[in-house]
Amino acid sequence: MPQLEIEYSAKLPIAESLPALAVALHHAIAKTADAELGSFKTRISPLDTVVIADGGAQHAMVHLDIRMLSGRSDAVKFTTGETALGLLRAELADLVGDYAVQFSVEVHDLDRANYHKYVTEPSS
Repeated sequence: MPQLEIEYSAKLPIAESLPALAVALHHAIAKTADAELGSFKTRISPLDTVVIADGGAQHAMVHLDIRMLSGRSDAVKFTTGETALGLLRAELADLVGDYAVQFSVEVHDLDRANYHKYVTEPSS
């Protein structure tokens, strides 16, 4: 927990910037959602086929899905989403070239009763 997934139109020239963005998101969300930095995980998924609006080639998207253990207030989830969207825009908007990009963020609860996790320790 938290689990992040960044999905983006593969045609966007942003792939090299996404790992650093993920780390920045971890730090920012840890503060807004009172989460432990070491518990963050981010999956980054380029999407080869995305159809937006009229299907024109100039359209593209970057979507961030944030899942956190349940129990946080709506205000915390809202602030987390707004903070994350601000980071997406700040870090990526100047890199997308002439594409019309839809940036979006959605914050979800992970049900505490149904989330299970085991972490191994590195061998010495």
